[in-house]
Amino acid sequence: MKAHTIKLWLLATLLAVSSIGAIQPVLAQELPPAVAALQSAFAEREAAYQAQLAQLQQAFTEHQAIYQQQLAEMKQRQTQSQAQARQLANQAQTLQAQIAQLQAVRAQRQAQYQSQLEAARAQYAERAAIINRQLAEVQARLAEANALLGR
Repeated sequence: MKAHTIKLWLLATLLAVSSIGAIQPVLAQELPPAVAALQSAFAEREAAYQAQLAQLQQAFTEHQAIYQQQLAEMKQRQTQSQAQARQLANQAQTLQAQIAQLQAVRAQRQAQYQSQLEAARAQYAERAAIINRQLAEVQARLAEANALLGR
């Protein structure tokens, strides 16, 4: 068991040193076929990991670009929404001012019409009184004329 552990340690050490690249050509010629096969399998696995890493990096970059684009769109929408909200607030304020102005004008006109109505009623009452007096005079004269005529 110890021999197996030593061989694995030696193999790991050789692989670590060979990955540096300084003595790889020399070791490749001196390594037994099992170690060379193991080294080849590790190289293939490393290449597969590197390919997967490259794919993941590409996917991450693409997702990051999409995220940045969506973020920019959301910021633009937020800016537009804030501008619309400010515009609506300004319109609401303007409309409130117009409502207040119209209510003041309505109250003024209502007071003016009420004053005119009261003046017209007073004038009507005065004229009605004059007409009633004149009518009473005419009826009194008519009654006097009828009395003189003997009717």
